[in-house]
Amino acid sequence: MKKVFIGFVLCLISFCAFGQMTTTTIYYNAQGKVIGGTHINTKPGDSIKITDPDTKNYFVLDAPHIYITAYDRNGKKLWKTDPYMDNQMGEYRTKRPVIVDFKFVTENFSSTKVETISIVYDNTEFGYVNLKTGKYHSLGRD
Repeated sequence: MKKVFIGFVLCLISFCAFGQMTTTTIYYNAQGKVIGGTHINTKPGDSIKITDPDTKNYFVLDAPHIYITAYDRNGKKLWKTDPYMDNQMGEYRTKRPVIVDFKFVTENFSSTKVETISIVYDNTEFGYVNLKTGKYHSLGRD
């Protein structure tokens, strides 16, 4: 029995040393709303602006972290989206999720690369918004 246990511990140690182990911690309040966790990179309260270095278009996540608005380099509004409502995502863990991660990502679709904004909600749903159209594509939930 000792040999099996020691073998297990050694395997676990080597996996931790050479493999990559990650965990997501989520904290809920008494009403079941997500209030924190290791997946939250930005908290509501301030708007966030990111600028596409190629086109100089910029994208603003509003202070409540609900709406994303795209503007061209001259400040003309191109589109505005609330991915959660526009896609009728339905309730999952929280009544009204907010965006807690907002950044540029290149998605690879077969031989086509598409520039997108990756978003993660506080309820751990995630996906991307197409930079040109503002259309949200869900990639799932954790």
